[in-house]
Amino acid sequence: MKSYGQFCGLARAAEVLGERWSFIILRDLLVGPKRFNELRQGNPGIPSNLLTTRLRELEAAEIVERSIDGRSVVYRLSEYGSDLGPVLIELGRWGSRRMGEAREGEIPTDSSLAASLLTSRTESKVRPFSVEVTAGPAVAHAEVNESGVDVDEGADPTAQLFISGPGLRSLLADGDAEAAMVAGTVTVDGDESLLAEFIRAFRASLDSGASTH
Repeated sequence: MKSYGQFCGLARAAEVLGERWSFIILRDLLVGPKRFNELRQGNPGIPSNLLTTRLRELEAAEIVERSIDGRSVVYRLSEYGSDLGPVLIELGRWGSRRMGEAREGEIPTDSSLAASLLTSRTESKVRPFSVEVTAGPAVAHAEVNESGVDVDEGADPTAQLFISGPGLRSLLADGDAEAAMVAGTVTVDGDESLLAEFIRAFRASLDSGASTH
């Protein structure tokens, strides 16, 4: 781990968090504990040896801890690491402000979609509901309560609302559900009366002139 040689809290944080893939690993663990193979499969772009290195660094920094579950090693955020939750959420919100469309080669993953639901939860109070969201190959679901949200990866066949389609980001940016459904960029199944609650809960505006680059 490289030192910036400065007695500064931000410099100390950057020494650990500034390494490639560190934020992504922490994002996935923010959603929930993971086995090594789950982290690897959820992020096919990271080589196994680099994932091993990053996990060891995060463990050494006491941000990540591991435990044994049966015959598997499970990684999770430590109490110290969990304090990064609000920071990661705010960084996700900040990054999404200029994330209009996916760039070439970018695809959502189950973990990134679940994290997006977590970071885009607004302060609006809504009627509680459950939702399953599909974006490309990624699937995630959420239990939305009056003022918060619990997210997880994968499908939830018991969800009250099912939303999918390439227009999801635009829907959350402009809130025009009718236009999205007429255009066929968003498909809604289940209790459609909850769509307005979904938009209020996860509204994520884009900056004016937001670029895809």
